Amino acid sequence: MDKVLKNLIKSELCPNGIWQLSDVMESILKRQIHRLPKNKVSETEARYPKNPAGMRAFLVKFFTRHYFQAQNSLFDYMISQDFLDAISFGHLKILDVGSGPAVASLAITDMLSCTISHLEKLGEWPNHNVIKITYVLNDTSGLCLGTGQHMLTDYFCFGRINDRRIITDRIISIQKAFPANLHQLRRIKYNIGTYDLIVFSYVISPLNEDEGFKGLIDGLLKTRELCSHNGRILILQDRFQKSLLRRISEAIGTSSNKHELTQCVYPKRNENEAYTYTYYCCLYKPFDQMIVKAG
Repeated sequence: MDKVLKNLIKSELCPNGIWQLSDVMESILKRQIHRLPKNKVSETEARYPKNPAGMRAFLVKFFTRHYFQAQNSLFDYMISQDFLDAISFGHLKILDVGSGPAVASLAITDMLSCTISHLEKLGEWPNHNVIKITYVLNDTSGLCLGTGQHMLTDYFCFGRINDRRIITDRIISIQKAFPANLHQLRRIKYNIGTYDLIVFSYVISPLNEDEGFKGLIDGLLKTRELCSHNGRILILQDRFQKSLLRRISEAIGTSSNKHELTQCVYPKRNENEAYTYTYYCCLYKPFDQMIVKAG
């Protein structure tokens, strides 16, 4: 069944090896881009948007890149028994650190919707079984957090999950840099339970600059205690931070991996536009690490 499910999801999200947005996500992305002013901004402003024009530039240039990297990196886990066990209780909890406009959260949600749809067709998902999702978005930019909430709301209002297989439990925003916000993350964990997916998307470089390497590592190690039994922590970064991610993975006792990804370009200039690039990720199960340490 795993192979059949994998092929079905791949054929929908990544036909012919090229990652593509679902119709719903493409519509939501276009809708958000068209709301924002088109002014010239710097590369830094596009990467870390602080004004509406910078947000538009981020959505045009970086949103789908980060989105597809999250889906590609989590694909095998999200069809694994560990993940299916995690969602069997009907509640998925996502901690999105460096969330920007909820990029990883949207990527996970859309892939989950696709997965459940195909599980139902295969007779492997109980009828009327509903999953509620709690999102904890963390970014230092109020603009990013507000845009992320808006796009998630749009997804649930206009998306393919209007059949109510997936519903929003709540969206919690924390506008305080990691790891200074750990006490808030712990308090939320006490209220909702441990997080099933914790994503650090393109945030390790600025955190390393602000906190120093030791402070960043201490924060990542403490994050393990926030993760559920079958949960995962994902760190995403582009090829320019290869050495930093390698140092981090060694320091926390796991490995980093190089991936090659081919994706459609959005907004498209022509129907066949796609490009291939490399990125790096670190995906690990902190519960196993904690057992090894305790042993």
